[in-house]
Amino acid sequence: MVNVGEICGEAFFGVLKEPRGILKPIEWILSIFAFATMTGSTLKVAFTATCQMDNNKTEEHPFTVSSSYPYRLEDAKYGQYVCNESHPQDQGLLQGAASAAQFYVFVGVMVFLYCLAALILYIFFDQTYRKHNACTIGDLIVSGVITLLWLISSSAWASGVTDLKYYTDLAQCGYFSHLHECAAPNSCSQTLNANFASLNVSIIFGFLNMLVWAGNVWFAYKETPWHKVTQSKATPPGSSPGPTDQQRI
Repeated sequence: MVNVGEICGEAFFGVLKEPRGILKPIEWILSIFAFATMTGSTLKVAFTATCQMDNNKTEEHPFTVSSSYPYRLEDAKYGQYVCNESHPQDQGLLQGAASAAQFYVFVGVMVFLYCLAALILYIFFDQTYRKHNACTIGDLIVSGVITLLWLISSSAWASGVTDLKYYTDLAQCGYFSHLHECAAPNSCSQTLNANFASLNVSIIFGFLNMLVWAGNVWFAYKETPWHKVTQSKATPPGSSPGPTDQQRI
């Protein structure tokens, strides 16, 4: 019968003093900030329609459109009359960025879970991790994949935010030209622009995560047998090797 205690060993919290150990809580926190700053924002735009009435008078009708994660602006419908009561406007904005937003959050959540699993492995199964090359090599591969995913998702989300900024600028994207009621003699003008402060911060956190994980790749590589072989070749014959990872005080 397999003794779980022998496999697990004693909890080794000293790993948190090593680069690979101390990086995991940092990466865990950064992943939370990445998707929290993105999902916690609401984009809100407003415009006013100035309608020409039959008695040569004008009426102003204000409208507000808001959208939150996953930022499907095309589904943010206001469903109200603009000028002509026989033509209700039940439509949203022109385009959103749902795919990029969902992919970015998916990467953030997966990294969040992996960091927790890696910490458990490092702390409670440290001997197993160091003994089996599959663990160290697997950690290196996953770290490399996560670095690539952060790069791809952050770039896609940065492009998505650029699209959101364009499509929430109603005059620039030509939104009013799609509204029949905004044509002459009527007119429409935007009165409130969306606030992108939180989404801009989420992009920064995305690329910051990528940089931290790129550093993690190096420290994960140092635990693999490939790095140990390189070190042994670099050690001159007859010289005494330095302290190994297994030696602890």
